[in-house]
Amino acid sequence: MHNNTQRIQLLEHRCRLLRSICEFKVDHTSEQGEQFILKQRSTPLLNDQEYCFIWAAKRGNDTNPVEPLFAASSSNLSTEQSFALVSQFLEENPKENPVVRALEKGKPILVNKVTPKTGLQPFDNIIKKTDTRSYISWPLISNNHEYGVLTIHSTNPDGFTGSELDFIANVIADISLALYVDETAKRLRRERDFNAEIVDTVQALLISLSPCGNILSFNQKAQEVTGFSEVEVKGKYWVDVLISPELRIKSQAEFSGLLQQNGSDINFQTELETRYGKRCTVSWHGSFQPNTEHGIVGLVLFGIDVTNEMVAERERENALAKWNNIFSAMQDPALVVSEEGVILDVNPATAIAAKRRRKDIVGKGVCEILHGGRSPGAICPLEAILLDNKNRVFETELRGLQGNYMMTISPLKEFAGKTGAALLLARDLTEEQLMKAEALRSAQLASVGELAAGVAHEINNPINGIINYAQILKDSSLQEAEEKRFLDRIIKEGKRIAGITKNLLDFSRKREDEPEPVDVINLIIHCIELVQHQYTIDGITIEQQHPSDLPKIICNPQQIQQVLLNIFSNARYALNERQAKGDQRPKMLEINAHSTRIDGKDYIELAITDNGTGIEHEIIDRVMDPFFSTKTSGEGTGLGLSISHSLVQDNHGLFRIQSELGNYTTLLIDLPTIGQGSKSHVG
Repeated sequence: MHNNTQRIQLLEHRCRLLRSICEFKVDHTSEQGEQFILKQRSTPLLNDQEYCFIWAAKRGNDTNPVEPLFAASSSNLSTEQSFALVSQFLEENPKENPVVRALEKGKPILVNKVTPKTGLQPFDNIIKKTDTRSYISWPLISNNHEYGVLTIHSTNPDGFTGSELDFIANVIADISLALYVDETAKRLRRERDFNAEIVDTVQALLISLSPCGNILSFNQKAQEVTGFSEVEVKGKYWVDVLISPELRIKSQAEFSGLLQQNGSDINFQTELETRYGKRCTVSWHGSFQPNTEHGIVGLVLFGIDVTNEMVAERERENALAKWNNIFSAMQDPALVVSEEGVILDVNPATAIAAKRRRKDIVGKGVCEILHGGRSPGAICPLEAILLDNKNRVFETELRGLQGNYMMTISPLKEFAGKTGAALLLARDLTEEQLMKAEALRSAQLASVGELAAGVAHEINNPINGIINYAQILKDSSLQEAEEKRFLDRIIKEGKRIAGITKNLLDFSRKREDEPEPVDVINLIIHCIELVQHQYTIDGITIEQQHPSDLPKIICNPQQIQQVLLNIFSNARYALNERQAKGDQRPKMLEINAHSTRIDGKDYIELAITDNGTGIEHEIIDRVMDPFFSTKTSGEGTGLGLSISHSLVQDNHGLFRIQSELGNYTTLLIDLPTIGQGSKSHVG
């Protein structure tokens, strides 16, 4: 009778333990994890008089095959001491322990009638200190998820048999389920937090609606765009929040029409008014979300604020309209050409010049339209230039447009979605070249007239010398040596007359425009001889500095002589003007020449500097424009520097101006040396 009473009491006690373990509530917000659950669910077993030691471990890594999780004892061992015993045992016997065997077999490992003589010293130490007589190592598995092994020590040599084994099985099942529930709860919480973070951080309005159209959720982006918080709009009808007041009736009707189409998704665009009165345009995508539990259907709205994009689109359309207006209004031919040489677009002026319809030009090769075609196998230089994708300006004959043109090529970043295109502008030079030639001839005649007085004076002086010396020779009875000296002077003065006359004739005589090797120093000397008389009268000193071994330049000497004489004339005017204003500094003209290299080619650079009035900084970029002059009315045509600039360019040179008002003006002329001046024609 006594034994039956004890068994009943033990059964009741273990039922209470099992009930307390089952009713234990895990705080899923805790960060203590599985160790916390194992400790809270397992330690109540120590209240049973037979269970003396409990510990748990889990599968580790290659270095530590098994890792301890917790340990507790019903004796006077502290938690730290208990954990140290288990840790020592697992470290010294990483592969020879009941935990490893239980994990390998996937089922409990039971050992009854245990004595201290086990042969495993650390485990033997646990047995002695806990008075263990039997133990069981049971895998913690729930829903195919493994959480480790729980090992329970008993003071009863036959502690895990019959109903007691069933009791432990229930305990293990409950603890395994608790671990699974905790892991699942944490995973769901992480997923919920992750989804909430995505919703809040996504750069789009994300709004969920009830079947009645009331707002259920309002993400962070929706709050930023509308200015309303989620609390303020929750439960409100979505139309009252997301659509501008005057558009609500119309938008509601359109929305209802979309719903009646029975599609799974809807797309629409609305204008909303923020709480601050700002208007925004939002493009919406709606997706129906069924709630199977309650049998209802809700709607999730995904919105993109397209206000800036629509403004940009309007600006793009306006810019395109302006471009079309400008492109069509151009009086010179204009073409948009791909880098492959295919014409993408032309303005009306191109069609007129080519005497073709626009549709007969677009899509054709640029060489076919502008040059009238090419010989078989020939390479079009214009197409080669387009491949360089660089800005270019050059003169060329365009037979397809019936004339000579100044061609400007400007690469475009993009045209009609394509890169590599270029804008070609062709300015008709046929009439302009005639005007230029006439202006050049007029300038030459004006220069001849200006030089006539000085030349006449220069010729008159040596003629008088010849007459005087001849008279002396006639009237004198001097010795033979003296006679020879006078004759030498007569010859010298005669040669001087011949030289001046030749220079004047060279300047005024029309020549063929073919370049030739020229000694630049001799060219300068010839020009100086033509102006020397005027410079001497005006008190202007000319200084020259140049090496004696300068290479010859390749140019049209008549054209460069015209440039130099024009510069000397302008310098003389500026020096006299400066003195007329009261500045009595000596009037100087300095001519320097030296060799230089530009873009890997050899040039002779002429620097002609006068210390005259100088040029204002604001107008220095305009002085080479045709008909622009700094001289007073009636004293200049405004063509001199413009023509000089064109002539230097025609000789493949560079023409630049440097000046400081009241101090100096320097004209820089770079002319190619022999071998550097060959022309390259495009056409």
